[in-house]
Amino acid sequence: MSVIVLLSSPKGGVGKSSLSRNILASAVQAGKRVVGIDLDQQSTLKTWSERRERARVAIPGLPLIPVFAAPLSSWREALKKAQAENPDLIVIDTPPSVEQNTPAIASLSDVATIVLVPCQPMQDDVDSTAPWMRKLLGASARGIFVLNRANRRTKSYSTIQTKLLAVGPLCPLEIPHLEEIHFAAGKGLGVADLSKATSRETFDGLWSFVARETGL
Repeated sequence: MSVIVLLSSPKGGVGKSSLSRNILASAVQAGKRVVGIDLDQQSTLKTWSERRERARVAIPGLPLIPVFAAPLSSWREALKKAQAENPDLIVIDTPPSVEQNTPAIASLSDVATIVLVPCQPMQDDVDSTAPWMRKLLGASARGIFVLNRANRRTKSYSTIQTKLLAVGPLCPLEIPHLEEIHFAAGKGLGVADLSKATSRETFDGLWSFVARETGL
């Protein structure tokens, strides 16, 4: 049975696709068989996967990360296709505006092993993501906040961290704003694929957390 990690948030631009591809890259570097599913019309994760396929020509040994794209309404068919690959891990990237797609996202949350809810250290993000987390937890889904693009040295960091913890579980490792994330993505890579990445420990830590929480 494949582990399913769902990235979901009602707020756009919080880093769902960025976290999705880096979890996939870290997992495959750890020797896991992985598949991604892109349910967002912008197809950010699918486009990254296509860049990665081209990069494999120039980088011998770069692990393949297949990504299936589908409309949100067809998530069941996409999941069956992904499961047919017999992966250890399936990572699903979803569109924002969950309020407009509540039945589909709720059904996805039911089948997910964990649901990661990215949130930036801003009050607007808390206002948007906190109600969604409450719905997830109320439906017995395993929702976990991930504080993204965070800076520990700012006052807002601890303030937002406290507010998120008052609502639901929070990943103990925050993701800073890192230029290497964008550099890697532009080449179809994850930070874990960069041999000299100074931020690799961050994503090694995120992967360790995900692996522990899902039993991988």
